[in-house]
Amino acid sequence: MIVTRRISLAKLLAFTWPRLLLLIAFTTLACLMMEQLPRELLQALSYAAGFLGTALAFLIGFRNNSAYGRWWEGHRIWSQLKKDSRSFALLVQGLVGGGEATAKVRMTMMHRQIAFAWWLNRHLRKLEPEVELDGLLSADERAAAARRQTPPLALLETQVADLRQLADDCHIDSYRHVRFSELVQAFNESLSSCERLKKTPFPMQYTWFVYYTLVVFLFVLPLSLAGHLGYWAIPFAIIIGYAYIMLEYVGRHIENPFENAVNDVPMDYIARTIEIDLREMLGEEELPEPIQPRDLGYLY
Repeated sequence: MIVTRRISLAKLLAFTWPRLLLLIAFTTLACLMMEQLPRELLQALSYAAGFLGTALAFLIGFRNNSAYGRWWEGHRIWSQLKKDSRSFALLVQGLVGGGEATAKVRMTMMHRQIAFAWWLNRHLRKLEPEVELDGLLSADERAAAARRQTPPLALLETQVADLRQLADDCHIDSYRHVRFSELVQAFNESLSSCERLKKTPFPMQYTWFVYYTLVVFLFVLPLSLAGHLGYWAIPFAIIIGYAYIMLEYVGRHIENPFENAVNDVPMDYIARTIEIDLREMLGEEELPEPIQPRDLGYLY
């Protein structure tokens, strides 16, 4: 997620240079053609460019709204996961009886919940967890989960098994067991919702149609302006065309919120927040540092 309020022109060009080169190529071609075509024809193209630009603006607006909806849903899911993780930790701390006899179980379950957040993060980004899980899981449990197709789900299964054992040992009553089970189901819902967003691509028909319409618009725009402005059409075509390119770029890069890119939902930040909160509740003093924005304000 980009959190800075300012971004350099160099960064914008780095994001969009392929389409900018296309726009410059079309504008250069228009310079070569404007002397060969009748001025009346060039002026007539302004009507085509106007209608096409208006239609393209509506298309890009619709696509960007839909793409932002996907990004916002991903952020909402992770915010809910943070809330549910805190609720789970409070229940573990306050409702699991047995005193010192269950102290190790309480710590294990809370560490496993931290591991769930980090492993879900890496699972969505198709990365292997590394130092994030150190000290949170036993070697056997980590190896067993890694062999599964969905490692975070394996951690939830282990949580369910521990809760069932606590209930069998009469450390939690049936009501509290149900409450714990509801939270575990909420974690599974977060996992499933994230996978749905990850595995359901934005309809490619919109992407193709917007892209091809944009290419035609970038070709017609400098010619249509040349009929009225002559060679002054060159800078205006680049400015107007680049505005459309940037709008199209925004929607295309926020439609997938779990791609390990600068426009991602800040899953590292949220997972680290969960880790710090739960470790503090356990009374641990050596806490990891919060995730800070990188480079020019990119929060992962």
